[in-house]
Amino acid sequence: MNYPSPRFDGSSWSKLPSDLLNMVFERLGFADFQRAKSVCPSWLDASTQSASKNQIPWLIMFPEKGKDYCLLFNSEEKEKAYRIKDLGVEFANSHCLAIYGSWLFMQDPRYNLYIMNLFTRERINLPSVESQFGRIKIERNVDDLFYIKIDDEYDVEYPERHINIDFPLLWIDDKTKHYVVIWSIQYRQYQYLVYYRKGDNWLKHATYCSFDMVGIVDMVYKDHKIYLYSTTSDVKVLEFFGDIPRQIFETQVNYDVLANGVRRVRPELGNVFHIKNTHLVVTMTGETLRVDSIIRSDSDVWSFCIYQMDSSNSKWEKLTSLGDEAILLDQGITVLANAIEGVNRNSIYFSGVQFQYGYVSSEKDICVFNLNTQKVERPYRNISSFIQSCDARWFVPNITRT
Repeated sequence: MNYPSPRFDGSSWSKLPSDLLNMVFERLGFADFQRAKSVCPSWLDASTQSASKNQIPWLIMFPEKGKDYCLLFNSEEKEKAYRIKDLGVEFANSHCLAIYGSWLFMQDPRYNLYIMNLFTRERINLPSVESQFGRIKIERNVDDLFYIKIDDEYDVEYPERHINIDFPLLWIDDKTKHYVVIWSIQYRQYQYLVYYRKGDNWLKHATYCSFDMVGIVDMVYKDHKIYLYSTTSDVKVLEFFGDIPRQIFETQVNYDVLANGVRRVRPELGNVFHIKNTHLVVTMTGETLRVDSIIRSDSDVWSFCIYQMDSSNSKWEKLTSLGDEAILLDQGITVLANAIEGVNRNSIYFSGVQFQYGYVSSEKDICVFNLNTQKVERPYRNISSFIQSCDARWFVPNITRT
């Protein structure tokens, strides 16, 4: 006997059990998560209770100044670009300092700072760099030159055309909107950590070091801790106690004073140099890694070396495998890559944002370095056809509803 097949009712999608919907949302990448939210009101509501476990790296590209859009490239969709349009005139003339989830830490031409959600357009204004905070005061004269004042003392002889916001970091909680921004500023031979958290009335700072002794090479903020990598190859870990970040850990390493920077390859090759940058990475379990990115000045092929601290002898030992993790070097973190389509395990995602000595980055710097093969893969070979980019970053967008 033939029974009539059950009639499909489109409204059935809205009647799926919440437990089943949660299982679905947890398995979706960013793009599919956003699409699923628009199926019906019940799916939108379910998305607020779910968070995907798939941390798929995306590439964001910012155009030249004056353009109020950016492009997103999904590792799962190699040939597709998403254009985020109408981000506003101020965005068009601002520079992205750092990214966390779907939030951008921005600086406009007048050194006004703000945080902006790329998808919801929500904005949080921050105090201007041109202000008084603690011992530091930054003023601008009629010629648009900056004067830095420490303890009421001006360095009048050396006004600055620009204020360098070094090693900018951002962290924000999507639900509570608690946030912290951190960066480093140099004055004479001293380096200061500047920070601002939700609820603060002004920027604050902590004296970190004197360049006569030690300086900062890289910084990472993870799990409410500030990780600092210094010119002595040491790692310092700071944690906020009240309003002040205090040191809770420090390594003691015998360091190579020539570990970073530029070295001539061989005199017979002429003006050819090795350009070497050192990056700090904090893994999912809180371990610290040192990553060296190396390129010859006459080449466009990058190579990378990873080192892990050996606690038994306080030395950096070479690490040959990341296991099921991948490094997002722009973020200074690792993400889980095991069994996730679109993420290359045991690899380094690199965009070439941290250069020095006049090196000009290009689309060839956007790459994924495979530690197994020791080869560079370029996931987006025709990226210049989409945009003439001046900046690109790898990041993991936050896929919870904000």
